[in-house]
Amino acid sequence: MSSALSKTLLEAIDWMAAQRSGSFDARQQLAFERWLAADLQHQEAWNLLQRKVQATFAGVDGVSGRMLIQERPVRRRALLRGALGLGALAAGSYCLTQPGWQFAGWRADLSTGTAQRRRLSLPDGSSLTLNARSAVNLDFDGARRDIELLEGGVIVEVRASGRDALRLRCSLGMASMAEGRCVMMRFAEQTQVWAQLGELHVTHLNGASLLLAQGQGVRLTATGIEPLAVSANSAAAWSQGMLQAHELRLEAVIQALRPYRRGVLTVSPEAGRLKISGVFSLERSDDALATIADLLPLRVERVLGLWTRVTLA
Repeated sequence: MSSALSKTLLEAIDWMAAQRSGSFDARQQLAFERWLAADLQHQEAWNLLQRKVQATFAGVDGVSGRMLIQERPVRRRALLRGALGLGALAAGSYCLTQPGWQFAGWRADLSTGTAQRRRLSLPDGSSLTLNARSAVNLDFDGARRDIELLEGGVIVEVRASGRDALRLRCSLGMASMAEGRCVMMRFAEQTQVWAQLGELHVTHLNGASLLLAQGQGVRLTATGIEPLAVSANSAAAWSQGMLQAHELRLEAVIQALRPYRRGVLTVSPEAGRLKISGVFSLERSDDALATIADLLPLRVERVLGLWTRVTLA
């Protein structure tokens, strides 16, 4: 398979996964049709993908077109890659646990890709920094200044103004601040929030609320608000391309590295429970993994250039 065709096939996978997301609208359909007509290789890749999906999933227990629609974006995309034999082994473990981020960009005002951070000035004079593979919606209208974090992580520098306090929302609640700096990170089953500079008022969907002093952090879960031991400065180190770990479980370290790596990065449950301390480069994740493997009894294996797996040695 040529590299050009491989790239086109990955684009076709993105389109098919988007179409089966359940939220594919007329604007996206028009964009897809333009992509399809732009190059003969696009049509060839699309036809090949359809044939492979039909051949791979036909008659397989537990996998169907309806299931592909119901899957999260990352899981759906991994299943489609598996149909082409591109990282099918990786799909087995990775796609079962990871939240989606790719298609948050379809509905987001701002988003970032792999290994990309972005800083933006806001209409009220505040600013935000998006982590890699992150997405937000903005709502600045009159007195209101709201930011909704859809995926990934964001740091907001809140400037005092005559407007209401800036509200940083997520699916589990919100954090509001009149002036200062706050950090929010979304994960599969929780959202973590810190007051990096100034006070931050956190409210859960269930009505519970807590006022955070500077440096304090909490996690929002389905059941409520829980304190975090990780400092705000450590949590925000990704804005400098770094990961600061202090007795951090390896599964959390791997989770932080994923937005900065192409392909699939997995860690076995046994290895994920190990704890590590240190400062690691997010932008040089291969070096970070090599250092971690020197410090812990680990094996780092790379498969077909698409899948990196970390297991106990």
